[in-house]
Amino acid sequence: MSPNPPSLAAQDPVELARALVSLLVEQADSAEKGRRATDASIEALRSAGLFQMMFPRRSGGVGHKLITQIETIATLAHGCPGTAWAFGLLAGVTASAASMSPEIKHLVFRTGDELVCSVAGPIGTARPSEGGYTVDGAWGYASGCMHATWALNGVRILDESGQQVDAGFAFLPLSGPDVTIEDTWHMSGLCASGSHTVVARSALVPETLVLRFSQLRAAAGRAPASALEPRDRWPVEPLFPLGVLAPMLGAASAMQDLVQANMPKRPAIGWKYANQAESQTFVGQFGEAALEIDSAWLHVRRAVAAIDETAQTRALNGFEKAQIQADCGYAMRQLRRAGERLMEIAGPGAFALSSPLQRLWRDLSVGTRHTALNTMLSSELYGRALLKQDSNLALLSDIRPSAQPA
Repeated sequence: MSPNPPSLAAQDPVELARALVSLLVEQADSAEKGRRATDASIEALRSAGLFQMMFPRRSGGVGHKLITQIETIATLAHGCPGTAWAFGLLAGVTASAASMSPEIKHLVFRTGDELVCSVAGPIGTARPSEGGYTVDGAWGYASGCMHATWALNGVRILDESGQQVDAGFAFLPLSGPDVTIEDTWHMSGLCASGSHTVVARSALVPETLVLRFSQLRAAAGRAPASALEPRDRWPVEPLFPLGVLAPMLGAASAMQDLVQANMPKRPAIGWKYANQAESQTFVGQFGEAALEIDSAWLHVRRAVAAIDETAQTRALNGFEKAQIQADCGYAMRQLRRAGERLMEIAGPGAFALSSPLQRLWRDLSVGTRHTALNTMLSSELYGRALLKQDSNLALLSDIRPSAQPA
């Protein structure tokens, strides 16, 4: 695998992302109509080195903190939330693949430019066959798959009799004859994420490229502390919620910027104000929306600090992971509320197809309703943790304050 060019590695990814926002704005309409990030946007992200920004040092990366990933994705979402959504998942999963064993990296990264998408749910099956496994399944919502080289998808590991003996992930080559992408992404928001369906029909996968959870846990326990990099200490459970929250932070912030720029110029037709900025009602509602976005960022920064700081000194326990999930769910609701409030201020003109506000609002409305970030279920999880009750989240078995690191 080729390392990042030093000139790119030395730059701030957030600043690199900021320089690409205008391009993503220009490409946003084409990306929405094509229901995938445009080739021009992906190539610009690739040329900037942003797909490799989270690679560990052992794979030629810089080893950035998680907060850098969140801020970079949020910045890109100012231009196009759907493209930022696809980018965030591709960059995150590809970096995870780059953190794996040399044997896996040798098979996956032939040129160094490969991208990996993922659907983590164990929807497919992997049956033993000569030299590896035969994988079957259909994985929907595979964001970024149209630009990916591989899909790292969840599977149930079966034995010869068809009984499940484990679960894990399988690397599926998206250029192979037995793995295809079905055009299924027809949505009112986040169209540019290109979250189509990856289908495998009797795909032969080498044993090395099927990762069994039992083997992954055993390998993690054997790794010497001196060999671990910061991302190796990140807990797995909160990474997806934080990753898909990042573009929503950017979408809401972009809406705030547009409304703020328009208020001094937009008349309050029929009312005794020269413009919206003279109305204390509009001004107060704008301030409320800004506070909701600020609140979302505060919760996200608390959650990320637990991973970038606390998890570097000790493993997070179940209660702390439940708090991160609750932070994510609460932040999503704050962003959605802010979006609705900003559209109230912007008025019916904001819903014109020519207005960038309506696209940002639709992207925000769809993205903030992801099941992994359901506000009410996440709040229930936190309440259960505080009351020392059983968990309602499948990924977290013990969420009590006294729970040992999970």
